[in-house]
Amino acid sequence: MLTGLFVVLLGVLILLYPHILVVMIASVFILFGFGMMAASWQFRRLRRRSNSPFMNWIIRW
Repeated sequence: MLTGLFVVLLGVLILLYPHILVVMIASVFILFGFGMMAASWQFRRLRRRSNSPFMNWIIRW
Protein backbone atom coordinates (compact mmCIF):
# COMPACT_ATOMS: atom_id res chain seq x y z
CA MET A 1 0.00 0.00 0.00
CA LEU A 2 2.79 2.41 0.85
CA THR A 3 4.63 1.49 -2.33
CA GLY A 4 1.53 2.22 -4.39
CA LEU A 5 1.07 5.54 -2.64
CA PHE A 6 4.70 6.41 -3.33
CA VAL A 7 4.29 5.55 -7.03
CA VAL A 8 1.11 7.63 -7.28
CA LEU A 9 2.72 10.63 -5.57
CA LEU A 10 5.77 10.28 -7.79
CA GLY A 11 3.52 10.20 -10.87
CA VAL A 12 1.68 13.33 -9.74
CA LEU A 13 4.97 15.11 -9.08
CA ILE A 14 6.25 14.13 -12.53
CA LEU A 15 3.04 15.46 -14.09
CA LEU A 16 3.38 18.75 -12.22
CA TYR A 17 7.16 19.08 -12.51
CA PRO A 18 8.50 17.15 -15.54
CA HIS A 19 12.09 18.14 -14.81
CA ILE A 20 12.01 15.73 -11.84
CA LEU A 21 12.07 12.86 -14.34
CA VAL A 22 15.18 14.29 -16.00
CA VAL A 23 16.89 14.60 -12.61
CA MET A 24 15.96 11.01 -11.73
CA ILE A 25 17.32 9.63 -15.02
CA ALA A 26 20.52 11.66 -14.66
CA SER A 27 21.01 10.43 -11.10
CA VAL A 28 20.60 6.81 -12.25
CA PHE A 29 23.36 7.34 -14.82
CA ILE A 30 25.59 9.04 -12.23
CA LEU A 31 25.10 6.25 -9.69
CA PHE A 32 25.71 3.61 -12.39
CA GLY A 33 28.98 5.35 -13.28
CA PHE A 34 30.03 5.48 -9.63
CA GLY A 35 29.26 1.76 -9.34
CA MET A 36 31.39 0.94 -12.37
CA MET A 37 34.27 3.01 -11.02
CA ALA A 38 34.06 1.34 -7.60
CA ALA A 39 33.91 -2.14 -9.15
CA SER A 40 36.92 -1.50 -11.38
CA TRP A 41 38.88 -0.15 -8.41
CA GLN A 42 38.05 -3.24 -6.34
CA PHE A 43 39.04 -5.61 -9.16
CA ARG A 44 42.30 -3.73 -9.68
CA ARG A 45 43.03 -4.03 -5.97
CA LEU A 46 42.18 -7.75 -6.02
CA ARG A 47 44.49 -8.39 -8.96
CA ARG A 48 47.51 -7.81 -6.75
CA ARG A 49 46.36 -9.89 -3.78
CA SER A 50 44.22 -12.73 -5.10
CA ASN A 51 45.40 -16.33 -4.92
CA SER A 52 42.07 -17.68 -6.11
CA PRO A 53 41.98 -19.02 -9.68
CA PHE A 54 38.31 -18.05 -9.93
CA MET A 55 39.00 -14.42 -8.99
CA ASN A 56 41.94 -14.33 -11.38
CA TRP A 57 39.64 -15.60 -14.13
CA ILE A 58 37.04 -12.90 -13.39
CA ILE A 59 39.69 -10.17 -13.29
CA ARG A 60 41.28 -11.35 -16.53
CA TRP A 61 37.99 -11.22 -18.43
